[in-house]
Amino acid sequence: MNHQHSTPRIRIEGIVSLLLTPFQQDRSIDWSTYDAYVDWQVSHQPAGLFAVCGSSEMHTLTLDERLHLAQRAVQRAGNVPVLATANLEPDPAAHQEELKRMAATGVSGVVLIPQADLAPDLERYLAYFQSLIAESPVPVFLYEWPQVQPCLLDPWLIGHLADSISGMKDTTCTMEGIEAKIAVAGEAVIYQANTAFLLDAFASGARGSMAITSTCYPDLSIALWQAFERGDAEKANRLHRELVSLNALLGAGYPLTAKHLVTRRGIPVQPVTRTGASLQPQYLKSLDAWSQPLVMMD
Repeated sequence: MNHQHSTPRIRIEGIVSLLLTPFQQDRSIDWSTYDAYVDWQVSHQPAGLFAVCGSSEMHTLTLDERLHLAQRAVQRAGNVPVLATANLEPDPAAHQEELKRMAATGVSGVVLIPQADLAPDLERYLAYFQSLIAESPVPVFLYEWPQVQPCLLDPWLIGHLADSISGMKDTTCTMEGIEAKIAVAGEAVIYQANTAFLLDAFASGARGSMAITSTCYPDLSIALWQAFERGDAEKANRLHRELVSLNALLGAGYPLTAKHLVTRRGIPVQPVTRTGASLQPQYLKSLDAWSQPLVMMD
């Protein structure tokens, strides 16, 4: 059933941190802050960094900007693998060239997102992914990016690609969805994106996470993974509760909410997005309250 291919593979287990893109007030990329932010992320030693992703507002970035983000992340990441999306250009005919340019930045793996026009025809969809994987000089990952609809990839596709991809980020946000992918993934790693289902997904065989909480609290996400791995259920459940609360707060105006918390943690990220979004004062106050040290009353 699985399509065999010689594309290189890599196994990354644990927390893959999603990276934000800091902007100046004029909405140009704030490169010096980006460097400091990447250094801060790397200091927590995640299993990997996802440098060009939904959280980085990749849909608002030019190809040159995306390539530069990936390259700078690689230069600062040390031994931490860096992944980056490599098929975002509007014309699918340009995706092979885009993938090759992204791979040339030095990333450890490229990430492919869904193509809405191909979704109704699974055979054509499979051929599209196979053609890109065949050209990739680095390992390939898949990402059910919600910005594309329909974004969910049929388990049939995953099964046929499992022997030639290194992993995929699942965004079904259901246990049925992630278990269906785990069942056909073989050696490819399935990463959970939904914070509420993290522990359930890990228990079912997911071997990592790519969740929005990692943009601002990678240390909390990593601590949860480590607690799960060593069988410390009490600590894992306690950390999971904190992350579920954080995830809900982030959703009130993401990614600005994450940028606000990163600023509170010492990396001054401007409250700016390319789309011009803003946060209401009550959401800022909620984030500030959550980020205070927890005091347990007797």
